[in-house]
Amino acid sequence: MNDSMFSDVSAYIIAGGKSRRFGEDKTLYVYRGRPLIAHVFDIVRRIFTKVAIVADRGERFSWLGVPCYPDLIPDAGPMGGIYTALHYSVTERTFIVAVDMPGLCEDLVRHLVEMSRGKKITVPCIGGRYEALHAVYTRQCLPEIEVLVKSGKLKIVQYLDEAGPTCIGEQEVRMFADPAEVFRNVNYQDDLKKYPD
Repeated sequence: MNDSMFSDVSAYIIAGGKSRRFGEDKTLYVYRGRPLIAHVFDIVRRIFTKVAIVADRGERFSWLGVPCYPDLIPDAGPMGGIYTALHYSVTERTFIVAVDMPGLCEDLVRHLVEMSRGKKITVPCIGGRYEALHAVYTRQCLPEIEVLVKSGKLKIVQYLDEAGPTCIGEQEVRMFADPAEVFRNVNYQDDLKKYPD
């Protein structure tokens, strides 16, 4: 596996959720000795030279030393986060990842980026379900997503179905990681307590 860093692909961490189900700001919740966002950040900064965050109140993340952009359209959910990331990204391809994926796998991300060359969207698909916040999008998606977000059509699955992404299937993912671990989202504090420190 090539451990060099990608300079022609940006990485954006989507950290704009309200954490209502979690009960507190999950991005800064200490898990295994570090804030949740640090688990994701530490992986992507080893892979990409350009890393940024999409979230309100960006001063929370000043200690990471990377740009943080508020959502261009508030309360537009994950689709709004993707739109904001693509709007600010300066590269043709952008890896977009959710803040609440502490099981992120460096080798899988690198593989996804390599497979995304020349593709409009490259996304893992496990059991018929897209992992839309662990995917590579191109600038070609920006005008399409902008139209949807501004018209209140915020269902990522519907957009991906119509866009016809390149899917990385479960068997391919398992070459690098256990899908149940790498795509595990943290919505409740109990989601973290299931995995002891």
